[in-house]
Amino acid sequence: MKNVLVIYYSQTGQAKLALDAVLRPFEENQNYHVHRVLIQPKIAFPFPWSYTQFFDVFPETVQGIPCELHPLEIDLSMQYDLIFIAYQPWFLSVCVPISSFLQLPQTKKLLEGKPVVTVINCRNMWLGAQEKMKKHLNALNAKLVGNITFVDHSSNLISLITVLAFVLNGKKEKFMGIFPKYGVTQKDVDRAPEYGKIIMRHFEKGDLENIQPTLNASGGLNIRGNLLLMEGRGRVLFPLYANYISKKGTQGSAQRKTRVRIFGIVLPTAILILSPIITIISRLAPILARKKFKNEIAYYSQNSLRG
Repeated sequence: MKNVLVIYYSQTGQAKLALDAVLRPFEENQNYHVHRVLIQPKIAFPFPWSYTQFFDVFPETVQGIPCELHPLEIDLSMQYDLIFIAYQPWFLSVCVPISSFLQLPQTKKLLEGKPVVTVINCRNMWLGAQEKMKKHLNALNAKLVGNITFVDHSSNLISLITVLAFVLNGKKEKFMGIFPKYGVTQKDVDRAPEYGKIIMRHFEKGDLENIQPTLNASGGLNIRGNLLLMEGRGRVLFPLYANYISKKGTQGSAQRKTRVRIFGIVLPTAILILSPIITIISRLAPILARKKFKNEIAYYSQNSLRG
């Protein structure tokens, strides 16, 4: 009997939907015992969010400041053979609940020396968050062997509108009768058990190194070349904005509300203005800087940190 530990956070149920589909082959196989642990903050994050609440979590998310969690229902004496971590990127970073779990003292005992597969559910930008996840796992001496992404397939500008409608109003269906339904498609969910089979097959062979290449070949990883530049700029600027806001106080404090509101206007406006420009530039990048662009795609298609 192989023991599989599943750590996840799902605020709206989307991440759990995708995760359930990936795990189905393990759940249906009598040779595996799947132990799920839902990460729960002591003070739950709201859904839907208010506009201010949504942007007020930005500094702590980017800075990796943990929140208090409810005690984990995990047997620390159990030897887990494979670990799944399912999470959502918030502001190009690991969401606060999962980031907090990764910083708990007992987490190293759970993850040290273990193969880990991450399952990401997001709008479209996950590269920066996964880089931070890699650093956490590296510090915990865990081995990232696979990554699966579930993203919204709409264009960047359209998904910006639909994701805000979703997180601020809870509207997942067609917004205003014009914009498409936000989130993971049923087609992607239906395909997800195949990813679980790939992981199981390579795991049973002891062939961990080839999990990711096989997942990639099966469509398990979604990298949008046109977002590389935009996300890269965000990863440079976000720490500066986070520091600018946090200087005025901690999350929820009245002292920083003005700066939070300013950021809540600046970020969507910047995306609206820069997205078309960066899309044009990114289409030229494979031509003008073919080797560098190809190398960047190759880097984010695997699980090691830059040397």
